[in-house]
Amino acid sequence: MASSAEKVLQLARVTSELMTRFQDREEKIAAEKAAVEATVPEAVEALVKNERIYANQKGDVATKIASSHQACIELIRDLAKHRNAGEIDQIGTQVKEASTTTHYVGSPIGDHDDRPSGQAFRNILMGAH
Repeated sequence: MASSAEKVLQLARVTSELMTRFQDREEKIAAEKAAVEATVPEAVEALVKNERIYANQKGDVATKIASSHQACIELIRDLAKHRNAGEIDQIGTQVKEASTTTHYVGSPIGDHDDRPSGQAFRNILMGAH
């Protein structure tokens, strides 16, 4: 059986280990919080610049972003529903020009295909390797 002095020493070692682990955990949490707080101003400025929030909302949004993961997710969800004036103006308009080349069965085959796949097909068909 262990003596009472050995039990006290063992308890002191366990307590010391627990305190070390707790301190390491607290330092890790503090470092993560500092990293998040350092990126918040840039994120908030991007939200204002891209018309996702108004300039007078910067403080509230910064606090919300830095407060919790759940608050960030809720903000992302709300921002995903938002469109700025430029995006609203684009709704219903054609953004990309349609290609003038037709790609359907029965369409005439062009004289030359610049795409790598067209070149490879032509080389195989003509026998050149």
